[in-house]
Amino acid sequence: MRNQISHGVGALGTNIVAQGTDASPEKPPVLPAAKPESLGQILTTGPWFQRFMLLSVVFMPFQYALTVPMGFPLKISEVLGIMGIATYVLGRRSLRRKRDLASVAVAALALATVFSALVNFTPGSGGLRSVGYDRGYETDLLLYSGYALLALCYWSVLRGVERQKTVRAIVASIWLCGVAVLMQWASALSGNTQLIGTLGFRTLGVDDTVETLRSGPFLEGQHLGFFAGAALLVALYNRSYLAAVVAALSILYSQSTTAYAGLAVGIAMIVILKFSKVVVPLIATALVGVLALLFSDSLRTTLGRQLAKIGFTEFAPDYQYATTSLNLRGVKSQISFDMSSDNPLFGVGPGRYGAFFDQYVSGRQLPWIYSTDQTRPIAENAYAHVAAELGYVALIAFGLLIVVLLWRNFRNASLLGMLAVFTALGVSTQSSWTFLPIWTFFALLAADDVASKPPLMEAQGQ
Repeated sequence: MRNQISHGVGALGTNIVAQGTDASPEKPPVLPAAKPESLGQILTTGPWFQRFMLLSVVFMPFQYALTVPMGFPLKISEVLGIMGIATYVLGRRSLRRKRDLASVAVAALALATVFSALVNFTPGSGGLRSVGYDRGYETDLLLYSGYALLALCYWSVLRGVERQKTVRAIVASIWLCGVAVLMQWASALSGNTQLIGTLGFRTLGVDDTVETLRSGPFLEGQHLGFFAGAALLVALYNRSYLAAVVAALSILYSQSTTAYAGLAVGIAMIVILKFSKVVVPLIATALVGVLALLFSDSLRTTLGRQLAKIGFTEFAPDYQYATTSLNLRGVKSQISFDMSSDNPLFGVGPGRYGAFFDQYVSGRQLPWIYSTDQTRPIAENAYAHVAAELGYVALIAFGLLIVVLLWRNFRNASLLGMLAVFTALGVSTQSSWTFLPIWTFFALLAADDVASKPPLMEAQGQ
């Protein structure tokens, strides 16, 4: 037996030597590519913080529907995100990501939030709007400071998840969003909104009729448009074309100028930077679009109305009050920057934009509702919102983060570059800078292609 083993080993060694000295050795066999993990495998394997964060991304569209009222709307994505952050903090972390400009910008934004909250904790006496501040100014400030820090922590942890896994989770979220949009659309057609009302969906549109419903699982059509536009680019990046169609239909349903303008600017930037690689597909797409417009009255009307909203009213002369939204956002942005110029270092405090709003109206033209006690004003521009509530240092940090994401992703795939441009433009129309879908796409743009351990709020070494 021993001789047989010795003989076998000797023969094996001789064979190896012979292969090594062969003048034309055979190439080693090519191993088959590993099959990509299914969504179920992604959500049920890996560290617990990763599972919770990816589940949070899947349920990201439910920013209004399916929320739990607890004195404030508690969202599924927030609950799962908090669990992900907590399990990350409590878990073992043997490897840490090197500090980069993006993490420095987020840390600076977090510190600006904390300092703004401390400086503005007790508001000055008199002149503050009380509508929407039923909890008290101090409690409200703590709540909105918490929202801000949650968004920043969320970004810090989610960016440590492998990019492709986050992409898969976003694609899954498109389908959930599509189902929600379909439910709201069907309810509006039938006039029966009892079911979606029970599930927490919005049941009346901007003019208090079901005919103008266009928000899906979100509060506003702009929110749906921002999510669907960014998710469309992610789906195309993942070659999930059916999901991309669902996202595109959600954009049409939302009637969001943000989505159309963001996609158009993103395409234009990529054409300028990578003309040779995209010109043929773009020409083909443009031809298909022209043909669709020629044969579809509804598409021509939709396009004309979107152009009218941004000032080109000649494309929809019968569309009354087309520029109302654009004008209102402009006035609100002016008010925001007036606040920041009076409070340049620390702003007026997290959540306090609405409280100080009346002091800066100064005869500006605003809809009648802003002179009543029926609404709490919001900035509707993330850049202006940061400046007004947190000050110029925070605005510089926020801008730096976006510039870093733009720079990083222009060097990579074209669709990620388009996503960076889309989010940079899209946040200018969002009601709040703490809107969690913003930070989901920011995290995707900051993520690596391989898994790594994220530093939670880098500056604190938590």
